[in-house]
Amino acid sequence: MAVTPWGDLYPCHQFVGEEKFKLGNIYEGVTNHEIQEDFRCCNAYARPDCQDCWAKLYCSGGCAANAYHATGSVKGIYEYGCELFRKRMECAIMLQVAEDLEGIDGSVRHGYTSANFSVGEGNLADDDCGDCSSDDCTSGK
Repeated sequence: MAVTPWGDLYPCHQFVGEEKFKLGNIYEGVTNHEIQEDFRCCNAYARPDCQDCWAKLYCSGGCAANAYHATGSVKGIYEYGCELFRKRMECAIMLQVAEDLEGIDGSVRHGYTSANFSVGEGNLADDDCGDCSSDDCTSGK
């Protein structure tokens, strides 16, 4: 929700000034219920394109303003934004896994480093870490 200095209400700061997206004002409340309903459907559960996406709960269906400018509808999908967001999440997950596999003191657990973590596939390298004598080995080898 965005509130202008004049008291106008918009669903997002990126729509401020676009009269068709003005929800109302602070004095009268929400008067544009059609736009309110459109934005109620701006989430990963309401968008059919999001149903099978593994990242849908991270982005919540993406930015309504980007969807509107790319497709003409706030209910649309900004595909480039989806691809970029999924790649950012893959990289963040990869970095977290690489950090978790490194010891606190910088030593490497089970021989894995970020260098042999495959970003594109999201899997660790298939090389045996050589330390599977440990009972807590999670490498699966």
